Amino acid sequence: MRFLIVLLIALAGCVATLPDDATISADLACETARAVVLERARPDVPDDKPKPGDKCPNCEGRGYVGDGTVKVKCQRCNGGGKVLACPDGRCPQ
Repeated sequence: MRFLIVLLIALAGCVATLPDDATISADLACETARAVVLERARPDVPDDKPKPGDKCPNCEGRGYVGDGTVKVKCQRCNGGGKVLACPDGRCPQ
């Protein structure tokens, strides 16, 4: 998608009929730059969600999260290291 935006920018620069008005050209440049920045800021989202019983993507199956010094039980898998079957992660006890 990034390359498509760059290609469109390159093609827009090759057109001989760009508007002569400087404000319209400036608006076009600003909107193009804004579109590129928004495309870069969009986070990468995995296509498939983990299934119940798969390794927890939050703690990588360890059951805890932390930096090695401080460890806290993973809330997403409730410390089990496996994805829970409950859709919201809070199963009735």
